[in-house]
Parts: sequence; structure tokens; C-alpha cells
Amino acid sequence: MSVENQTRTTDDHDEDVIIIEEKSKTSHWVAGVTLIIGAITGGLIGSSLSDNKWSAAYTQLEAKAKQYQTELKQANEKSAELDILISKEKEQALEAQQKEHDVEKTQLLTTEADKRSSLSKSVGALTSQKASLEMQVEEQDKQITTLSNQVDLQLTMLSRAKQLFQRQLQLKEEAGDLEVKIEVTGANEKQLAKDCAVYLEGKSWDVKSDVCKRQEEAKKQIAQYNDELQLLQMDIKEIDRISEDLGM
Repeated sequence: MSVENQTRTTDDHDEDVIIIEEKSKTSHWVAGVTLIIGAITGGLIGSSLSDNKWSAAYTQLEAKAKQYQTELKQANEKSAELDILISKEKEQALEAQQKEHDVEKTQLLTTEADKRSSLSKSVGALTSQKASLEMQVEEQDKQITTLSNQVDLQLTMLSRAKQLFQRQLQLKEEAGDLEVKIEVTGANEKQLAKDCAVYLEGKSWDVKSDVCKRQEEAKKQIAQYNDELQLLQMDIKEIDRISEDLGM
């Protein structure tokens, strides 16, 4: 074998090694095949004794290398397709998870909204009850105030009635005293009138000269007592009228 052929063989072998390294980065099975090709190539080189045999072997090896490159390209394309498919599946899974999360979120929001609505209704009911109770308390306060005023009025009326009864009793006692005085003075005046008549006729020296004067004074006293008695009776009637107006 010539030096040129050896050099070419070395270069070809180096290319095979580079191909093997590139393929090992993308696919393990392609790397294994390439190693086999390298072994075959080495065997062919070691065993070939003529340029024709080497040329045929190289041509065959180059064809296989192209085939393997094609298969590698197809494998890369399939790998890319798988990556796209995996990416789509991940995206779909994420979308499904997001949809499920959105559904759960919607359910939680709906539940929370229902709770808030229920609480709002409860608060509204309690507010209405509170307003109703406040109105009842206000009405009861008014009733209590009215009753208190009535009690105060009744107490005032009772106190006034007591004063009226006491005054009426006092007036009746005074009227009774006047009636007694009128009766006594009237009887005395009648006797003085008889004595005055006897004195004026001169039939008796026992009658004092001032008897007629005392008779006139008795008559005046009786008139005064009658006037006072009339005023007392008017006051007593007025108290009776006020008592009737008060319902007593």
C-alpha cells in the first residue's frame, strides 16, 4: 500500500471516528452501528491487498454511512416530533390542570358567594329584628311614660281631692258652727224683741233700757252669720262640683 493510500485511509478513519462521536451524542444505537462499521473498515483495510478491493469496500462503507446518516436524520426528526408531542401533552395536561383549578376556584367562589349571601340575609333579618325590638321598646317607653304621667296625675288628683275633702270638712264644720250661732243668736234676739216691746210699753221696770239696742245688735249678728253661712255653702257646692269633674 502506498503512502498516499495510507494517508487517505488515516483521514477516512478519522472521519469515521468523528461520525461515531457525533452519533454517540444523539443516539446510542447509532453509535454502536458506527463502531461496527469502523471495525469492518479496519478489517477491510488490514485485509485488502489491492486498490480495487479497497475502493469497493469504501464505496460500500460510504453508502452505509449515508444510510446511517439518513436513519440518524429520521431518528432526529422522530425525536423532534416526540418532543413536540410531549410538549403538546404537557401543555394539554397543564391546560386540563388549569381548567380543573379554575373549576375548583369557581366552585370555591360560588360557595363563598353563597355563604356571604346567607350571612347577608342573616344580618338583614337580625337588623329587621333589631329595628322591630327598638320600635317595641320605644312604644313600651311611651306607654310607661303615659302611665307614669297618669299615675302622677292621679296622685296629684288624690292629693288635691284630699285637700278638697279636708277643706270641705272644715267648711262644713264652720257652717255647722254658724248654724248653731244663728240658732242661739236667733233665740236670744226673739227674747230681746219681747223685752224691748215690754220696755217700750213701760209695763216692767226690770227690763234694762239697752234691751232694744241689744236686739238690733243680735239681728245684725244673725245677718252676718247668714252671710258667712251662705259663702261657706257656696264653697262647699263648688268643692262638690270639682269632685264630680274629677270623677270622685
